[in-house]
Amino acid sequence: MSNMWPMMKGFVRDLSRYGSDLRRQDRWIRKHAANRGWSVNPRWMVYANLRLWLSDSEEMYGRRYCPCFEPSGQHDLDRSLICPCTFAQEEIDRVGWCHCTLFGRGDLTAADYERAEAHLMAEYRDVPLRWVDGVLDTRGMPGDELRRLPIPDAVHQVKRALNGKGVPLSVVVATRVEAVHLERLAEMRRLAANVAEVAGGFRVSLAKRRGEARAATA
Repeated sequence: MSNMWPMMKGFVRDLSRYGSDLRRQDRWIRKHAANRGWSVNPRWMVYANLRLWLSDSEEMYGRRYCPCFEPSGQHDLDRSLICPCTFAQEEIDRVGWCHCTLFGRGDLTAADYERAEAHLMAEYRDVPLRWVDGVLDTRGMPGDELRRLPIPDAVHQVKRALNGKGVPLSVVVATRVEAVHLERLAEMRRLAANVAEVAGGFRVSLAKRRGEARAATA
């Protein structure tokens, strides 16, 4: 329950933020599913979250990347991550659904998707955030076997931390690319971001913007 309340607050905030854009995402998703002979996740909460993450991706990166992974900075790999990613069909053929559970075999039931979601949540929601002296260390997560990208990635971890802890928030990431992504996330959330190189990575400090901080205390 302690994890659910921050998640719900973030969910309601994002629903309000994107509004009608979710209908655009829905039309796009269903068109691609029909073209491929896939089904679409019928479970409302998860399906809404996946559309929100696609909208986040478009705002942050200018492309509709897979909801489960942030772009790597490697051109060929990132092209393959554009949803529906090039790995989706292999995953659907092997286990019945794509990694993020947005798409599945045409014969999947709601119960099948519920089982798929349990596995996804174990990877993203149930992995404890690693705090070291009050700093969120996002490094060292296990890699996905097809994409070789961390699960959960730095952006997903920071979103969880922002929903639960808020700002100020200090984060350590492994690469400059991840630091840039957190700067984009900060811009989207109307936060200030400062990046500094540290041993083994980059430290990103997130805080309220000065003007907004003064307004909140006025």
